[in-house]
Amino acid sequence: MSNASVGRRGLSSFLRPRSAAVVSIAAMGLVLAACSSGGSSTESSSAAPASSSAAPAPTDAPAPAECTELKVQSGNGGADALLAGYDQLNTAFEAANPGVTVDFQVKGFTELVDTLTLQLSGDDVPDVTQVNQGYGSLGQLVTSGLVQPLDDVATTNDWAGRQGESLIALNGRFSPDGRDMGAGELYGVSATGAWVGLYMNMDVAESLGITAPPASRDEMEGMLAKAKDAGVPGLMFGATDGGEQIWLWANLLMGYTSPQTVTDVINGVNEQLPPESLQAAETMRKWAEDGYLTDGWAALDSTEVLGMFAEGEGLFALNGSWNVFQSDTPEAFRLVPFPLASASEIGAIASGDLPWSVPAAAKCPDLAKKYIDFITSPEASEIWIKAGQVPATISGNEAALVEANGLVGVSADAITEWVNIMTNGTPIGFPDWATPTWYDTIAQSSTALMAGEISPQEFVDALQADYGAFTAERKAS
Repeated sequence: MSNASVGRRGLSSFLRPRSAAVVSIAAMGLVLAACSSGGSSTESSSAAPASSSAAPAPTDAPAPAECTELKVQSGNGGADALLAGYDQLNTAFEAANPGVTVDFQVKGFTELVDTLTLQLSGDDVPDVTQVNQGYGSLGQLVTSGLVQPLDDVATTNDWAGRQGESLIALNGRFSPDGRDMGAGELYGVSATGAWVGLYMNMDVAESLGITAPPASRDEMEGMLAKAKDAGVPGLMFGATDGGEQIWLWANLLMGYTSPQTVTDVINGVNEQLPPESLQAAETMRKWAEDGYLTDGWAALDSTEVLGMFAEGEGLFALNGSWNVFQSDTPEAFRLVPFPLASASEIGAIASGDLPWSVPAAAKCPDLAKKYIDFITSPEASEIWIKAGQVPATISGNEAALVEANGLVGVSADAITEWVNIMTNGTPIGFPDWATPTWYDTIAQSSTALMAGEISPQEFVDALQADYGAFTAERKAS
């Protein structure tokens, strides 16, 4: 999603980095315990292996006789823990539909997205495939008529009740002409969730006299200042792969406005960015100038800094739930939503992993829809949690399942805080979904901003030039 090499996302639009920290953390002997939303590096889980006892209940109607093989295409290549969950669910689906075989093919993210439009236009069309969110990806497939709506099965089985309408819309709704993201018919739904939050080392916090995560942005800034005064890195931060700057800008903008305002930006509701974009830019510049970030942040990537953090360096790190780890002292680490203006507000960059869609040319569309319903069911959540993953569907049993499976520290937080965001807060999409080129624009301009090479206003102007032009063209088309 960007030419930047971040996690498994590597296309020139809509990059939301996934598994960047996996390799370095694994090399340090730490055990990855929760979700990869599909990164390119190999992941493992400390959770107990999933068992068929947690399988969703068998479906009532058998599959049509002519559909004995379901071709399923994943873009989660390399995410071993995630794929282990799908393996369990595929076995359960076959058991629930006697005579059906799931042909589960796995591609890497870049390969999937780079070739999907051509593939779905040809003869080698899977029955079910993962797609990528955003105007330049799912929007293009919708506009080209290459995927079909899922509203019939979604309504019958109350998918909005499972995941919440805001998450459903975020991941898969588009107007049929591809002009309006987040509204219209449903073309995709995610099985697992992923969110960006604030990792916190509570041992370091205690040494600074801090006893709880920050409840507001101002409180966090005070903690960063306290860490600096004590010679402790406040925010472990790496900029070479671009994702952390984008997440930081979006979280700050959300705090200065509201989650809904940022959602409107991502959906391209208006051609002009909100004026508070400048405040967010000024804060980014201030935090860099005040020395709140890792020394040498501009030359580090998110893999390196999260690895340093996992070894005990720094107070905070900004990263995704797909990169959680379990250390020798798991109780020392927390993962919480980035604080907004006040403790009463909860919002986060939180979306599903690559949504599942049914191609327009699928040979077994009814069976395909049944499969998607199966892997996103509340019963499937137990398998996902046993595999150490964050289920997109809220079953209500997450806390008990987390405890039963021995997930602790950030591994537990990844799941329980996801539920908190979905039930008590507001999820927003990844900001770079807004235009096909915004990832690179934000990443490059924010690095220059924080390095003092451009002013906050020049940063906002760069973002506006990209965003305004694309949004105006989209609205006019």
